[in-house]
Amino acid sequence: MKLWTLAEISSELAAAAPQISSTPDNNLVTLNDKSLCHLPYVFPFTDPSGSPFNSIGTYEGLAAIALAAQHLNTGDGSIVPEVAALADNQCGVQFSVAAFDTALSESIAVDQIIQITDRNSQFVSGGADDGNNDMLLRPPCVILGAARSAVTMPTSIISGLRGFPQISPISTSPALDDKSQYKYFARTIPNDDGTSVPLIARLNGGTTSGGNDESKSSLWGVNFLAVMYVDDAYGNAFAQGIQVAAQEMAPGMQVQTYSISNNADDAQIERVIASMAESEFMYFFGILYPDAFVDKVMTAAVNAGIAGTGKHTWLFSDSVGSGIIGRNFTVGSPLERAYRGTGVLSARGGIPGIKAFDALVEGLRELGESEEDKEYLNSLLPKYNALGEVTNHADVTESDSYLMNPGLVAPFLYDAVISTGLAACNLKMNHNTTAGSFALNGGDHYNAIVNSTFEGSSGTILFDSETGTRNPKSALFSLVNFVDDPDASTSTVVQFKSQETDLFESGAWRSLKPFVFNSGNTIVPADLPETDVDRNYIPTGLRAVGLTLCGLIIILSIGFTVWTKKKEKKYVVRAAQPIFLYIITIGTLLMGCAIIPLSLDPGVVSIEGASRACLSIPWLLS
Repeated sequence: MKLWTLAEISSELAAAAPQISSTPDNNLVTLNDKSLCHLPYVFPFTDPSGSPFNSIGTYEGLAAIALAAQHLNTGDGSIVPEVAALADNQCGVQFSVAAFDTALSESIAVDQIIQITDRNSQFVSGGADDGNNDMLLRPPCVILGAARSAVTMPTSIISGLRGFPQISPISTSPALDDKSQYKYFARTIPNDDGTSVPLIARLNGGTTSGGNDESKSSLWGVNFLAVMYVDDAYGNAFAQGIQVAAQEMAPGMQVQTYSISNNADDAQIERVIASMAESEFMYFFGILYPDAFVDKVMTAAVNAGIAGTGKHTWLFSDSVGSGIIGRNFTVGSPLERAYRGTGVLSARGGIPGIKAFDALVEGLRELGESEEDKEYLNSLLPKYNALGEVTNHADVTESDSYLMNPGLVAPFLYDAVISTGLAACNLKMNHNTTAGSFALNGGDHYNAIVNSTFEGSSGTILFDSETGTRNPKSALFSLVNFVDDPDASTSTVVQFKSQETDLFESGAWRSLKPFVFNSGNTIVPADLPETDVDRNYIPTGLRAVGLTLCGLIIILSIGFTVWTKKKEKKYVVRAAQPIFLYIITIGTLLMGCAIIPLSLDPGVVSIEGASRACLSIPWLLS
């Protein structure tokens, strides 16, 4: 069993009378003879209907937290070498884990944070009636969560006021950088302003720097972008971040934003989509959720002619994606047409080939292959959903894919726990014993966390010490393309698979494979419709008339020249001055020839040919 230290702590908590104590201004709990840094994981395990929710990897995230705590407890530096310094209990602090289900609800999450951060009691049970109680230790050391920014914002206000750091792996609203409200909030993912940088670089700027010519992503050159976003803290901040990034990186780029509630009815959706269609923009970025709402939006977009046309391109934030892969779409249906050739931009928790990420993937798979570890992880899962019913976690935990892939949040959560542990242990090991016993103060711990740096499973962990937000230059972003899965599709049903086409690292996009657009090819579509311009070229009939008259003038000019020559001895011709008559006939010949270049335009000759013809006209007429 890999998670044996956590299992031992759980056994001590489940004992008849565990000795638990804590002191004010100390976020460590004493359990018998252990100093515990307790890590509650506050995240959505179910949706409001009570069904398991794992589209962002909540369950794998819990496993990553447990694995990180185990590594801290044993000084296992197999993923992060700095952890090896904690071997043989050099730190003197052990780490424990608990899980709470927010059910995607702000109110539920707030109630949980109020309970978790209540210092008046150190230990309560979660209310289960089968003896396998969920144990709530108080105070927490650091709170891990939440997922949505709209949930993280109220919870981190409470945790900050009560003196507890809170770290989110996926809340990206720039508003959370406000330390006057979110005092002890940090995150191991860049905020939306940081995510907007690779978006604008991909759409408008191509590769910013670095990489060889073969690996650079081709330039899309998009100058017109419509952004549709859910009208909440996450969507508003992300949309604003895109506008700011466009102004700074591509001043000539036009970005129009369209807000919508994710509770909007069909009529409201159609009105917003109609407004987007009026812009005549061909590129769209959607900050939308949940999946059922995205389906409604994309169906309306197809009906309005701005999706599924082969000419329009839709990209999405990382709130979209899980509902597209592996799903059956009827060939020719609006959703099949809409989702083909779309893409998702998201921060990546690492890529294969990065040593720490590969080690985390292997560690999670080993947990999945151990029945003892899976049984322990199952014991950590919240028992009840928001409806008060027992959650059927088996839909996730018994699937073949469970723990075989890290999902979205696991690498960020692993690094959050490691930063928590290294910061706490550094404070404890550097504590001056003459100043009394060590107490882990929330403010000191938070400052130590945001000033730490190490090579984690999601890349270099580097925080902005002023805001607690991860530096975007230390993170990885990827563009995922949804294309037909030939192995799962039939003549009547299509399934899409995701393929990673581009990777943003060290400030530059690097191409992994060509992006397939809605048209089914890799040719970059235009960002505005092709405009039908009437260039007022000379009609064929008029050109024929002009050239006929030109021929007549030439024939008459030559004929009168010959006649003048033959009759130059006649009295009348001599009186009219033959030389003067020759000048007239030659002049009319040249002026008549001017009709030839006047009849030439780009409709019949090249631009260069038309330019030369134009230059000859003054010479023929002068």
